[in-house]
Amino acid sequence: MDEKLLDLLDMALAERFQLAYSAMRESDPRSEELVQELLELSTSIQNSAEITQHTKDRIDNYLTENSDMEVTFQKHLYIQGAKDCVAVLRELGVIQ
Repeated sequence: MDEKLLDLLDMALAERFQLAYSAMRESDPRSEELVQELLELSTSIQNSAEITQHTKDRIDNYLTENSDMEVTFQKHLYIQGAKDCVAVLRELGVIQ
């Protein structure tokens, strides 16, 4: 695919993910609680005197890499879902 098209797709997906994330936090009280718990855990780890800076850096690196992988996975699922939707609509004769 063209690089400009890929950039546009990335921007569109990022916007859709952000809207979905915001809607989820508003509609599901448990998700908002989980976000707050994660923030508190992060602060607790960063402020811990029991954990060395090296270990804190490794934890931070792990979480960053894990988050990047999760974003890649979400993009894949979103695009695959769109492809599956089109395939089903074709099979139903709604589109050609």
